[in-house]
Amino acid sequence: MDYKTLQFQYVKIYSYFKTTCEQFDLLEWNGKILNVWNNDKIVEIYRYEDLKALNIFKI
Repeated sequence: MDYKTLQFQYVKIYSYFKTTCEQFDLLEWNGKILNVWNNDKIVEIYRYEDLKALNIFKI
């Protein structure tokens, strides 16, 4: 996966989580797995398929 695709996906993920989820410190995305961090702990884990099902990557 190229950098532009990862960046596009991260922007979409960040926008979605910033407006719909509880507070978090960091979103760690590698193109397959999203780790949601809060207070130095992973509080949620999402797979690409989970995020795609939420229509996060829709243009």
